[in-house]
Amino acid sequence: MQNNTITKQHFAFFTVIYLFFLSGCQSTPANKSAILLAQQGEFESAKQTIRTDYSATGKSKLLYYLELGMLNHLQGNYQLSNQQLTEAQQIIEEQYTISISESALALLSGPAYTTYAGKIYHRPLINFYKALNYNALANQPNAERQTFLDSALVEMRQLDTYLSGLKDATGGYNNEEQPSGLDQLTEQIDNLTRPLFAPNDLLKDIEYKDDAFAHYVSGILFERNQELDSARIQYQRAIQAFENGFAKQYDINPTVVTQIKKDLIRVMEAAGGYSNEVAQLKSELEITASKAAQPVLNILQDVGIGPQRKQFNLLLNVDEDAKALVMTPILWGTQQEQQAQMRWFQMLYADTSLFDLIQNYATGDIGDVVMGGLTKRIPLGPMWDDAVDIGLISALEYGSRISVTYLEPLQQQIERSEIWVGEKKVANLDKIYSVSLLTLQDALNNANSEIQIALAREIVKSLTAQKAISATGLDSSFSGFAKLATSVVNAVTASADLRQWHSLPAQINYVQLPLSKGEHTITLKTYLASGIVLEQSETIQIVDNVTLWHTRTFLQETRIETPDSTFL
Repeated sequence: MQNNTITKQHFAFFTVIYLFFLSGCQSTPANKSAILLAQQGEFESAKQTIRTDYSATGKSKLLYYLELGMLNHLQGNYQLSNQQLTEAQQIIEEQYTISISESALALLSGPAYTTYAGKIYHRPLINFYKALNYNALANQPNAERQTFLDSALVEMRQLDTYLSGLKDATGGYNNEEQPSGLDQLTEQIDNLTRPLFAPNDLLKDIEYKDDAFAHYVSGILFERNQELDSARIQYQRAIQAFENGFAKQYDINPTVVTQIKKDLIRVMEAAGGYSNEVAQLKSELEITASKAAQPVLNILQDVGIGPQRKQFNLLLNVDEDAKALVMTPILWGTQQEQQAQMRWFQMLYADTSLFDLIQNYATGDIGDVVMGGLTKRIPLGPMWDDAVDIGLISALEYGSRISVTYLEPLQQQIERSEIWVGEKKVANLDKIYSVSLLTLQDALNNANSEIQIALAREIVKSLTAQKAISATGLDSSFSGFAKLATSVVNAVTASADLRQWHSLPAQINYVQLPLSKGEHTITLKTYLASGIVLEQSETIQIVDNVTLWHTRTFLQETRIETPDSTFL
């Protein structure tokens, strides 16, 4: 009984220590602070924040170049932006092969000690923003217009090569159902029993495997440069990806696909030789009469700031009676953050499936079943003796902290965005790309592997400490204190990798307008859920058949006038 009391006191003390050190875990990263400064128009302060906290040669050098590249893009320093984004692109390509030494360091110290390699969807966005920079340069007075336009298309060709490799690796969006290899009855049984063996089936079909938005922007730029065959191919690829899964996965309005089909009709009619395909598309869209071709203005609106990755902590303990490892969330931060942490845990890790309930009932007692939504139990079964032999059970006597990431909840801050030409409203914009959902689905897709690696890392650290204590020959009273002390040290050093490209927008909205050639005053009105209306205006000279206006809208009460739009 006395030993149990001591253990409980140790456990309580250990938990307090955890909470003390966790108090500093939710601080705002430097690059998030930088984009918050940028939305107030304080670009030089924002860039200095990045230079102070990140190095051009350190483990986070990719973020150094990504953030500075975006800040200079927003400030209108297009040449410098492209130089920095090119550096970022090269770092991503170099980091495809992670060194063995860095993998070992990550296992012992944590992922934040490795070189940040970015996310799979970052590379297309680098090409996208570089192309926007080149097109903005082409529209400056006395610019070498064609040279810059050609450079933009080079970015699109590089992007197409990257996406082709991505589709080869993932299968892309294929509208053909793959045969399961099972007869109908067996397949029905398999569908019924699959949840028993795959509780995380909710993570199905959230892999980033192609980019319909990138294909569409490529098509716009190719059409603008009168490369009609390349434009046709990119529009077709965009339609295929949108219709076969991209639109559903990222919650894109079907009106976007309708617009791309109209664009496809336009380039095929201009190129000639596609009468059958044009007739089929017009029939599908119920277009009964052809309209005379006229110039179009494509508008892209970057909105807001993407969601932030935060640290989420769990306590790993041993249940000797049930012969199981038990993970319990340690909630910390504001009430909203604690709710988000618990929901994230219950969504991904908690013992809430039928299979988990059966395991808890079989290995524990009724209380384990009730606690299933608040814990994650890992029954060791016949592996228990091996865990005892290698010292794992002893090493986890006082528990260990596991740190993983979670994503703050996505908030719908805008009601709608409108385009006005002169004094007349002409259209609403639709969401065409969601960086927020890309970030969320990437986090969900990596959640299981992240927690498995974190679990392995803390077990290795605990075992290493246990062996070191045993080697000292301390008696039982001192060894108990030593184990508690090393558990506290491991708790302090446990950390998740919170690095991300913070200056990306939350989403991108889009609309296409038919406009005659000449000068037009375009006003973008963004209506927030709070009732505030943000206005941005630009005088645009329409001289080509295809024009693109790109702008960034920060969701704040006071509109700061900054050169954050690129008229193309």
